[in-house]
Amino acid sequence: MSLASDYFLLYHGISFEKSLDIESLNTVLNENSFTIFALIISANRKNYDKYINLTSFKTLCQQIDIKTPSNITELHHIQNDIVEIILNNKTKKFINIIHSTFEYLKDENILNSENYSKLISLFDDKELENSIDDLNTNLHKIDDDHKSSFKDLRNSIENIINELKNELSNKEVLNELENTNKYISNQKFSIGITGVMNAGKSTMLNALMGKEILGSAVVPETANLTIVKHNINENAKVFYWNTKEWEKIENSAKQLESMKEFVNETQRVFKDSLNDYIKPNSRFDEVDINNLASYTSAEHSQKKCNLVKYVELGSNLPFLSDGIEIVDTPGLDDPVIQREEITKDYISKCDMMLHLMNVSQSATLKDIEFIIDAVLYQNISKLLVVITRADTVSKKNLEEVINYTKSSIEKQLKAQNKDSQLDHILKTIKFVPISGYMALLHRTGREKEALEAGFTLEDTGILDIENYLMDTLFGNSSQKGDLVIQSTKIQLNRLIDKQISLNNYELTLLSKSKDELEKELLDFNKKKDANKRMLSSMTEDINYYKNDAKSYINSLETFLKSELSELQNIIKQRVVNDVRYSLEKTKKRPENSRVKVIVETAIKDGIIDVIRDYRYKFIKKSQTIGEQCEQKYHDLGFAIGHKNDNFDARGFFQDDFKSGFLTSNNEVLVSQVIQAVSNSKDGKMNELDRALTEIITNEFYAIEEDIKTKANKVSSILIDTFFTTLNAPLKAFEQRLNSEEQSLQNQLSSFEENDKNRAQLSINIHKNIKRLENILLNIKGLH
Repeated sequence: MSLASDYFLLYHGISFEKSLDIESLNTVLNENSFTIFALIISANRKNYDKYINLTSFKTLCQQIDIKTPSNITELHHIQNDIVEIILNNKTKKFINIIHSTFEYLKDENILNSENYSKLISLFDDKELENSIDDLNTNLHKIDDDHKSSFKDLRNSIENIINELKNELSNKEVLNELENTNKYISNQKFSIGITGVMNAGKSTMLNALMGKEILGSAVVPETANLTIVKHNINENAKVFYWNTKEWEKIENSAKQLESMKEFVNETQRVFKDSLNDYIKPNSRFDEVDINNLASYTSAEHSQKKCNLVKYVELGSNLPFLSDGIEIVDTPGLDDPVIQREEITKDYISKCDMMLHLMNVSQSATLKDIEFIIDAVLYQNISKLLVVITRADTVSKKNLEEVINYTKSSIEKQLKAQNKDSQLDHILKTIKFVPISGYMALLHRTGREKEALEAGFTLEDTGILDIENYLMDTLFGNSSQKGDLVIQSTKIQLNRLIDKQISLNNYELTLLSKSKDELEKELLDFNKKKDANKRMLSSMTEDINYYKNDAKSYINSLETFLKSELSELQNIIKQRVVNDVRYSLEKTKKRPENSRVKVIVETAIKDGIIDVIRDYRYKFIKKSQTIGEQCEQKYHDLGFAIGHKNDNFDARGFFQDDFKSGFLTSNNEVLVSQVIQAVSNSKDGKMNELDRALTEIITNEFYAIEEDIKTKANKVSSILIDTFFTTLNAPLKAFEQRLNSEEQSLQNQLSSFEENDKNRAQLSINIHKNIKRLENILLNIKGLH
């Protein structure tokens, strides 16, 4: 806020805007002119008529080459120009002249003590200097090219929040501040760890966390997905398959030999007690962390790991204290394909991925398929490929492993006709070799043993991984961190603006007499019913739009069903065409690996296209609703602008519908298609066509249901978020009306008491506004 705005608000109790075409002041600046300036700006609505009718006042105006104002509006315009001149020429000498003039006017009883205090506060030379210095300091911060890390920005924001707790007075605004504080404090950053069995995941994680919490010391040969979270009280929970999930496992066992062995073993071990664990809703048990191996080890005789879907582990490790969660996945070559689906579902929500490959068996087909799948289909923006057990080979061999991995990725991309994506994948992934066991020795008090083997902590590679993780999650390039900071800044700006607006209203009320306050409350009450009707109408409109949006989601389910049905035809046709072509050209059926690639690629690309179209339709509907609300209630200040001045649904939903839709395992479907192709005969493509139709229809049902469920869930959550945003201007308007009414009533009820120290109350509120404005500048300077 400018000095002129401050002057009109604190001294006159009004918000002033220029509206007259009055010539700017053009006067010689000297001691005399500043004495006259002080006299003119001390005039107010209660005494200005006495001023402008005095011959001496007219003479003074002539001395500084201005026309004597004939009414209060003209006086305010002249006062505005004078205040701006003072601000631009605020030497200590001139400010002292202004202060001396105010004191003279007070001594002569022309200026009462209340107005004298306000003017002295406004034109305090220290305050004027500080406000300009603060502005320049903050603008310098804004122009600085340096980008702070997420951790530094979060600390700065937490300090600002603590400062605001002492500056905000409105209860609703303080509640919003607390919600903002919870938002930034409760942010979680998840790291997904993947790899085939024996890739060394547990060893590396134990080294990373500085304690043998996973792997051979506690959980030998972990067979389940494990989610490690920070918890002061270390605990463990095991979650079992539910009835529907177990039925899916049993159905898969009818087609896949590896699954058949898994199900037979489970039924043989548990017999009738199986139903004690497999429930309609997933059962979970809290277990002793030291006894976790009996639930998660593939080697344990009780075989409870067969029934466990995933494990939640609470640990009080320093590494996790910044809100880091680790998702340690079972091997990619796990025979239980449903575990792979759970793994992919969690991976799609991770902020960072680490994929481990044992140097002695690296770049298996599973590894390569996973890397391609993660970058191209799971929207993983950064993938660290960790080459484990690097201490067992030479540096030259390490380079050969990395180069072999890159060439294997290229080969697989060519098989999928996606070789144009090679550069994108290689830019997304980074390779780091690690000696996990040596790092674990260093981190668990056995560094002497590692040093004797020739490995310092730096040599193990664990520090490279930690630096990469910290930079990716909390550094100045953290994508999620940037989104969190920007969102928090927007929330803080909004609530500070709200408090400043309420403070401004308080200042206007403090400048009014009791009669004026009573009249304002009377006028307010007259408008109250009209405001209530308007709020009710807006609420009904938004509820209508919300029901309309939810109905539209239901119609989109029909769209999904139709598109996925068409996708089944595309998959079938691609297989039939390839078989026909292969038989005609080579007299042989295509190899199983080629059929697998055709089916898998067709499913993934097809689902991505379907979801893209679904997203487009969802966003188009949301855009229409947002624009209608903004247009209809624009005059009431209703605005939900995202990045631009107007609402942009694409920006609002930019990070949604991008992941989590490709988690279904298609191994059963692929195996059946391969079998059908193997049985096909030249000249009898119609039989293959019919066989594939039946196979794809039967197996696609689960995929279709999964996608429809996920799309509906995502859409419903987004609609709720969207309409919470739509309701925000409505709630703000209602809150402002309630706060203004409360302020009016408070001013009236405590008028006599406030009247005694009205000046000091006004000055205190004004200083609070200036502190809040300075905090706004500090927030703007955070980057």
